[in-house]
Parts: sequence; structure tokens; C-alpha cells
Amino acid sequence: MTEVKSVCLGGIFLLCLLLAASAGAEQIAIRGGTVLPVSSNPVSDGIVLIENGKILAVGADVVVPGGAREIDAKGKFILPGLMDAQSCLYVVDGEPRLLQGAPDWNVIDGLDPFAEGWEEVLAQGVTAVYVAPPARSGIAGRGAVLRLNGAKTPAKLVLKADAAVRANLGVSLNNQSSSLARLNDYADLRETLIETQAYMQRKRRYEQDLAEYEKKKKAEQGKEDKKEEKKEDTAAKDKKPQDLKRPDKPGTDPTHEILGKVLDKKIPLQITAHRVQDILNAMRLAEEFQFSLVLDECTEGYLVAEEIARRKVPVIAGPVSTSFAEVPQVEYRNHDPRNAGILAGKGVQTAIGVGGRDGLSSKFVATAAGLAVANGMDKDAALRAITLTPAEILGVADRIGSLDAGKDADILIMSGPPLDTASQVVTVLIEGKTVYERKPSP
Repeated sequence: MTEVKSVCLGGIFLLCLLLAASAGAEQIAIRGGTVLPVSSNPVSDGIVLIENGKILAVGADVVVPGGAREIDAKGKFILPGLMDAQSCLYVVDGEPRLLQGAPDWNVIDGLDPFAEGWEEVLAQGVTAVYVAPPARSGIAGRGAVLRLNGAKTPAKLVLKADAAVRANLGVSLNNQSSSLARLNDYADLRETLIETQAYMQRKRRYEQDLAEYEKKKKAEQGKEDKKEEKKEDTAAKDKKPQDLKRPDKPGTDPTHEILGKVLDKKIPLQITAHRVQDILNAMRLAEEFQFSLVLDECTEGYLVAEEIARRKVPVIAGPVSTSFAEVPQVEYRNHDPRNAGILAGKGVQTAIGVGGRDGLSSKFVATAAGLAVANGMDKDAALRAITLTPAEILGVADRIGSLDAGKDADILIMSGPPLDTASQVVTVLIEGKTVYERKPSP
């Protein structure tokens, strides 16, 4: 009986601790607006309840605890923060001119948290961007998903490091291109992946040999210990165990270490490819080496949309308008603003990026989605293409991209529907903190 009472008292004590912790939590309720979770149907006159920077509940019948701070969103629209998956925000001016990178390059090492323009981008509802080392040839390096949270150190901007390794196929140098040069790009990338396979095989063989060596060494040591316990004659004691040679450790190569993670499907390979042949070559490599592929830009993707859909390859399409990009470029010769809509219509997992020439261009991500709608893309698919879909493709959908319980409270409040050109961003929250509020007109 005493033991039962002790357990009950312990349970009550734990419950009191949890209630006390909850009572001290910061709670915010955004209420009265049309909630667009993106991952599910809209909720009229809905409530989004936030606790300690996380979404606690979403719905029309959410109970708002007493003492919670309330944000009145009546007549407005509540949705997840937007994301540009083709950004160069926070990258030092001049970096886009780089021609050659390497897989072990990390964009985080080159970020400038003091770069101008991020506040202007944030004011348009963009709360996250994907930035990769810019390059025009070969493998550029590792990209990261960043938050526009105003942090003054690169590490605190990072939502996810190593979101993808970026490479290019058939991207012209000096706006000159030839079929031979594009074939050479394909052959070089394939050769690098073959070398990586051999490197990984040597590494695995070494690990196996080392494990076998340790096993035999332990067994020999056990035999020696038993001999000493039995106090065998001196000659037997002095007998040496079988000589064992520790295997030689192969050299470490940073390029192959990173690409080894690609081949192990720990990091996707993001390949920028414009023309049909380059798109098909990228998918051919993915099929041969069995890595997770993300097609970037995919300018002529609409011409092979069914093939992309069949292989279930996600696409970050863009730019929807070449006015955002450095032009003229021969890769955009067959550009079509219907591209994203056609890809999504065929069942391709399609995100939309701005693909702008500078970091400030990321503020046009909603405009890019609106242009895609004007050229045939479903409106819900277009909103998803700048919120949840890029988050899914880049591995951060457990944190951002939709309004679901447990996710980070990166939230927009807009005066009207999100892709309506007359709608304005009223309030932006990142992890439950208000980071932008539109000033009332004078």
C-alpha cells in the first residue's frame, strides 16, 4: 500500500512540474483570419496557437488558454512563411562570377550576415532561402537552408546545413555552348562519381579488414591470458602469438567524402540542367549511381515532363520570368513561363525559385508564383511551390513549410490572398517572434 501511495505521489509531482512548465511558456494566439495551412484545407475564422516558438494547434475550435497574447487577424490570411529555393541572399557580391567549385566547399563559410537587402526580402513574406555556392561548371559545393532571422553570425542563420550538393550539366561559359562541351560536363561528373565509388569501396574494405584484425587480436590476447592463468611452463609462456598486421588506412579525400554521402543518399545532388539532353543525362546518372536527384532550373523540363514524373525526380523550376536572371543566356533560348505549371500538372514535385541575379531578387518569390499561375499553374500548387514543396525537397519540412502542430512558428499574416498582387504582408513571425510589422499608411 505504501509503495502504491509513493507511485501516486510521484505521478502527481511530475504532473505539477509539467503544468508549472506549461504555465511559464509564452503562448500566442493568432485568431479570426482565414488559415491556409498548405498541408490541409483552409480554415475560415481559424486560430493558430503558438507556444515557445512552436505551433501548438491549428483549427476553428482551438481553445485559447487564459493569459495568451492574442493577435487579431480578422479579415486577413494566415499562412506559412515563403521560401526561395534559388536564392543568393547573404552571398558576398561578386561570388556569382566564380566558375569552378568543389564538393567540399560549404556555402556557410562564405555567408555575409550583414549583407544588405535581407530586411526588404523579409518584408515580402520570405522567411527562408536556400543558398548554394554559385558556379558555372562542374560541382559547386554544399548548399544550406537559411532563416531570415536577423542573426549576425552565419551559424545562427542556418536552418539546415548540407541540404544538397550542387552541380551543373551543360551550363555555358561566356555564353558559349556546344554539344561537345555539354558531353564533356556529363563525362567529367560521371568519372568523378566512379572515382567516388572506388574510394568508398576501399574505405569499406579497410573498415572490414580493421574489424577482422581487432577480432583476431582480441582472440590471441584471450589465449595469452588463459596461458598465464594456468601458469604453463616458461617455454609456452614465451611463445609469441601469431603475428597480426594492422591494415593500412587509405588516404582521406574531402571531395570523395562528400560525394560518398551523396551515393549513400544522405545528401541529395542538385543538378542545374537547362536543355533536354542535360536533363536526361542528369536522370541517367541518378539511375546509374542510385543517388537522390534534384533538378534545378530545368528550363526545358516541360518537353520531357512525363519522363521526369515517371522517374519521380523533384524539380526546383525557375526562373518563371527571365527578367529575374542574367540574360541573354543561351540556356534560356527555349524558356517557357508555362514550365512550372506543365511539370506540376504532370505530377512532378515542383518548387518555384526566383533564380535572380542578386540576393534582393528573392523578394519576388510570390510574384514568380503568381506568374506561374497566370501561365496555367494551379493556384494551390503554386502556393505550395513556394512553401511546403521546397521544404520537402530540401529536407526541412519537419520544421517549416506548412502550419502544422509541432512545426516552427514561421508565419505570415497578409491583408488578402497570398498570390493576389493587391495583397500586402502585414506581420511576419519567425519561431513565434514578430520580426516584421507593416507600418500603417500616413
